[in-house]
Amino acid sequence: METFNLGDGLVVTVVAMIVVFAVLASLWFLVELVHKLVGEPAQAAIAPVHQEDDLQPVLLDPGVDEQRAKAAAIMALVAAYEAHPAKKFEIVDVTRIK
Repeated sequence: METFNLGDGLVVTVVAMIVVFAVLASLWFLVELVHKLVGEPAQAAIAPVHQEDDLQPVLLDPGVDEQRAKAAAIMALVAAYEAHPAKKFEIVDVTRIK
């Protein structure tokens, strides 16, 4: 059985590094080729934020349970977050719909 000396180790290391860089270069070329064929991804249209200046005042109904109203607002906030988890939400106004 032959011995594996330091020179052989250096040759194996250099050949392995060349193979790795060749594979990386071919992957880079493949990604660029696909990018040229497919094109740019479509940009999502940003909807303008619409603020209503003529808001009507909301009258508090004395028959409304405040704890249930808070729970409903929190559940609506959780549902909105689950629909769009990357966005940050804040409760600005609570309006009861009859």
